[in-house]
Amino acid sequence: MRISRCLGALAIALISATARADEPARRLQVVLARSDGLIAAGINGKGDTTGFLWVESKEFPGVLDQSPFHCAGGKVTTIPKLQGYTAVFPYALSDDGTVVGRVSKPITPERFTPMSNQAFAWDAAGGIRGLGALAEDTASFATDISRDGRRIAGFSIGNNRVRACYWDRQPGGWKAKRLPGRGMLGSNLVSLSDDGKSVAAVDDGKFCLWTQQSENEWKQELLGSSTLLIPRGVNDSGLIVGVRFTPDGNVHAVCWSRDGGVRLLDGLEGYTRSEANAVNNRGLIVGMLDGPHGSKIDPRACAWEAGKARIIDEAGPDFSNATAINDRDQVTGVLDVEEDEEPKPGAEAKPAPEKSDAPPRPGSQQRPQAPAGGPVNPPTPKGR
Repeated sequence: MRISRCLGALAIALISATARADEPARRLQVVLARSDGLIAAGINGKGDTTGFLWVESKEFPGVLDQSPFHCAGGKVTTIPKLQGYTAVFPYALSDDGTVVGRVSKPITPERFTPMSNQAFAWDAAGGIRGLGALAEDTASFATDISRDGRRIAGFSIGNNRVRACYWDRQPGGWKAKRLPGRGMLGSNLVSLSDDGKSVAAVDDGKFCLWTQQSENEWKQELLGSSTLLIPRGVNDSGLIVGVRFTPDGNVHAVCWSRDGGVRLLDGLEGYTRSEANAVNNRGLIVGMLDGPHGSKIDPRACAWEAGKARIIDEAGPDFSNATAINDRDQVTGVLDVEEDEEPKPGAEAKPAPEKSDAPPRPGSQQRPQAPAGGPVNPPTPKGR
């Protein structure tokens, strides 16, 4: 991906070409902070987004870095670094404009570096602040946030343990609380429903669903082996979406519901890989499809409605991955545009927002990498 232009907010109306002829086509809107390439990780109910923009490095001219951003109403704001940290990784945002993720700083091989990764919350009025970790733990990641911005989900890392947790907003700050479980988190994302009452992740080799029973009581259900499903999203009804990795090295989009159990989502002819990244409260699932390794079939953003897959093709072939969706059927994700490529037909270029003086940072992708046994620094999976 090579990016050089800076354009404003982009919104493209989409009509499903695969909808049944006797039903009205589902309309989606792709919302992107820029039309010349970005990695968006989250979208809220208003259509505001967060993620990374490509910017030219100030330290190394001609080299592209990724700059963490929040885009609201077409205005792009750079998310600043937390004092003492060198990188910011935004993952999700709420309707009140709170962005959550993690900050990181370099580690020294010769000695232990406490809180080298720390969950953060940012908003335009209050700035960025660290959320800390559970008692006696030494690192934390925030990976999702409720619609109202009052609960954050993530995980806390200690000695030989990785525990799913959440932070509740309280007067004067945030309080970290542990979710029940074995403390052996095996997924790189702890997903939170919009209402803040359902959580999905992998614990002790099982994909599971936590549901809130009372103010401080949660029920954990172990639903099956993580070889069947690794969660990436959950909605208010407890519908879980995610991926399944197969022995041949492929990955397939999967969902789980109480009525249907675990189910592979349909693909399309020619595509052999699929990922389900997010689901809204109408059950509309978004993600990506990709061709075989080494083929000429490029990854494409995809939506599943009633289990049927369709390419989100009206956004053009450069919209390669849908990472998040809200209840207004607004979608965001990954846009890959070559440097000299012209905008796609139908892509309306809005006036450029005010430029931010964002300090560039080393690139990364949009979700934290935490394989079984504990997380590592570079984030990789797709967003909510």
